[in-house]
Amino acid sequence: MKKRILPILIYTVFVAVISALITTAWFQNFVLNQKNDSGQKSLVSLSAKEVDASPIGAGEDIIEIFSYGCHFCERNEKNVDALEKRMPAGTKLVRLHYSLDTQNGLARFAPVFATLQVMGIEETYRQSAYDAVIKKKIDLGDPEKRTAWLAGNKIDVDEYNKVSQSEKVKNLLDYMTRVTKYYNVNATPAYIVAKKWVALQDTDFPSFSDKLISMLETQQAPEE
Repeated sequence: MKKRILPILIYTVFVAVISALITTAWFQNFVLNQKNDSGQKSLVSLSAKEVDASPIGAGEDIIEIFSYGCHFCERNEKNVDALEKRMPAGTKLVRLHYSLDTQNGLARFAPVFATLQVMGIEETYRQSAYDAVIKKKIDLGDPEKRTAWLAGNKIDVDEYNKVSQSEKVKNLLDYMTRVTKYYNVNATPAYIVAKKWVALQDTDFPSFSDKLISMLETQQAPEE
């Protein structure tokens, strides 16, 4: 009996080790690599002229471009919260939803973010939105499914629909779209620092937070 158990035990350990190696390699290649699937570099620098023409307003020192449909954005929520608490005095971290004119793909949920943001309740229901899109596969871009989600979270549906058509929401959507397009963001999460850098995560937190804060404080890109 013992002779039969030993090969099974060895095989189980072998499979576990291989699985761990594959997972680690996948994470390194697709999350912490120098370029992601879209081909976007981990750090892009804008010229002084491009910074001057940036659509980003004053007081938005680090911007996280995220999406409710982005698994890595959801995983990084606590890390970004920690980064926000570490921001130098007088500076601000802002979250904006990935947004495009077509509102396709990860941009599909931008109107939900904008509406909840204008209502002043986005942060409260952010995790629920992540869970709905990522875990429950609920398309919050679909009016019927969105209404059911709103009702399930006890959010006033009539008020939501009214606010969603407001000028404030339209302006916020337009702003998020202009920022997304101007900085050529095609992967999330992406971090815009001091208007002049677009950074994708290439190290683990909190080391990545150190990098972003250093760039903000010194106004210099990290050495290669």
